[in-house]
Amino acid sequence: MEQARLLDVSERVADLATAEPYERALLTLRGYAAALLDTGYPRDELYRDFERARGVLEGRGAPEEAEDTVLDVMNFLTGFSSGFMKL
Repeated sequence: MEQARLLDVSERVADLATAEPYERALLTLRGYAAALLDTGYPRDELYRDFERARGVLEGRGAPEEAEDTVLDVMNFLTGFSSGFMKL
């Protein structure tokens, strides 16, 4: 069951990263990450989910813009961003 949950989050992240243009996808993904953190989802686990999502995107042949979106939210998770975007 744990493995299924991990795949669900990384798949969802990949889906959200490709569903909209970069500017909107970035805010959508950031909101998704913030909501998971608000429910008590562990930050380090969420970071790993985003890392797995990069592999999902690569496997799908997604545009580079989608991976950039995921990488930007990973930066928000680690605090490597403007103060108002940190998670």
